[in-house]
Amino acid sequence: MRNPWIYRAPAIGWGFFILYACLLPASNLHSPYDIQINDKLIHFVMYFSWVILLYFGSSRAYQRVMDRKKVLIYWVAAIAVGGCIEFLQYWMALGRSGDVLDALANTAGALTGMVCSRVIHRILA
Repeated sequence: MRNPWIYRAPAIGWGFFILYACLLPASNLHSPYDIQINDKLIHFVMYFSWVILLYFGSSRAYQRVMDRKKVLIYWVAAIAVGGCIEFLQYWMALGRSGDVLDALANTAGALTGMVCSRVIHRILA
């Protein structure tokens, strides 16, 4: 049997990417392209995809649908990480600012990702 952590590697990598991207100094965020994207949409999509990766990585590792307790733990962990990142953005003087609406977008993305993951997994199982 393979190591179950191999299935979680994409979720772990994505979590580190979120941490890096959200705590990067504001001076390093300039894009050479002139694309206007809503900041809240980016937060929503990042946490939506992270929770989907967490869910399917864990369910694949154990080859079964996850129980509600583990789903709740992943969702609360994603919300806690999002809240801590927003607090760190507020606390650190790197040109970034913590925003409650960003934290709400993180929460909405995590919740939507968890619900979609459960529905998709039950349909495919």
